[in-house]
Amino acid sequence: MSDGSEVPLGPTSLTDAAAAAEVFSDSAFTVTSQSAGDYAQGKTIVSANISAKTFIGFAYILRQGLVAALLPISSRTAGGNGAPSGALPLCAPFTLQPGDKVLAFVDA
Repeated sequence: MSDGSEVPLGPTSLTDAAAAAEVFSDSAFTVTSQSAGDYAQGKTIVSANISAKTFIGFAYILRQGLVAALLPISSRTAGGNGAPSGALPLCAPFTLQPGDKVLAFVDA
């Protein structure tokens, strides 16, 4: 976030090769799992890193049924560690609104 805070996205089990599914906040840090826009409404995302143990095809923020922002991704398959040195910058800063969702697609 532009203020230095983070949205702690939780360890989520997504079904391989299914439609993109929502990644919620980590209930260990946010008490209950929530959509990113509900957890951090009004905050501006400037960087991100969505990582998966298997192949990850894409991740994005969905707003009112439309792709509003693409998110940087990484995978830990084939010897990759899935953890670049910190989050990667977005193409443009993006301010979250209530109802905004982070969706991702994974495959084996």
